[in-house]
Amino acid sequence: MFILTLIASFIALIHAASIVSRSQSYTLPQPGVLGPETNITVGNKVIAPDGFERLTTLVDGTFPGPLITAQKGDAFVIEVINQLTDDTMFKSTSIHWHGLYQNGTNYADGTSFVTQCPIAQNHSF
Repeated sequence: MFILTLIASFIALIHAASIVSRSQSYTLPQPGVLGPETNITVGNKVIAPDGFERLTTLVDGTFPGPLITAQKGDAFVIEVINQLTDDTMFKSTSIHWHGLYQNGTNYADGTSFVTQCPIAQNHSF
């Protein structure tokens, strides 16, 4: 009886291992992760990241914002949509991209009125 139980346990273990190995090779979509060609929306939302509610500026309404991923050699094509509405904050915006080599495209990266014209409210760039 002991040997029969041992064999049944061993077979169940092998079956479970094959299920795990098959599931590890399957790529699941990751919510909140964007590719190199995407749209992002900048807007206002009240959140409480430290327990105290305050009006914030968020990307795609999430805190922290979405992760943008790419492979070496990919070209980024990201449309930034400005939906800022709060009267106590600037309603224009710009995006500064860290870690991207932008030789020849500095007009699309940076501080408003310095290297980039700001994106006006209800417009995109």
